[in-house]
Amino acid sequence: MEGIFFVLIGAALYSQAWSILGLYSEGRTMGIFTAGLGLLSLGTIMFGSTIEPTVLVEGGAGSLTNALTALVILWAVYAVGVGATGIWEFEDRAIGFYSSFLAVASVIVFLYFAISMSPGGEFSDYSEGLWLSMSAVPLVLTVISTITFFYLGFQFQLLRLVSGWFTLLGSIVISLIGLGVVATAIA
Repeated sequence: MEGIFFVLIGAALYSQAWSILGLYSEGRTMGIFTAGLGLLSLGTIMFGSTIEPTVLVEGGAGSLTNALTALVILWAVYAVGVGATGIWEFEDRAIGFYSSFLAVASVIVFLYFAISMSPGGEFSDYSEGLWLSMSAVPLVLTVISTITFFYLGFQFQLLRLVSGWFTLLGSIVISLIGLGVVATAIA
């Protein structure tokens, strides 16, 4: 689930980045791509997760999967909202304020994965590669959503290029991590 979600949300953010940078001539193009990718990423919940704990911990056996599922749902709703904003040409300030909520949720998931999967943590029986990939993606998503919040929520036009480039480069990093997770899950 997580590898496919990382690839899909990375592609949706990549599409949004080109729109922020002003390289789509019409917002509907970005809206169709982003909304479609958001709906597809919401569908990744149906797949099983590869981070099922091997050791049952009292009360926390599915907590990693629950945190990841919450992250998937929140970011899929964001992608669909960005798509709807582009298709129907709504005011994008609402997307900016939703990004503040996403920043808080993503940093909580980042801290949870970074602490609980670290060596000596609650779920320390996982490899360091999985720990780093599952911690790096929420961190990158936190940075992207924080910058998007200040750019779209408060309409700071000074941050247009910063937001566009961080979203573009961050989406590439997220997609590459997702491809790595998918490749190791297949092998």
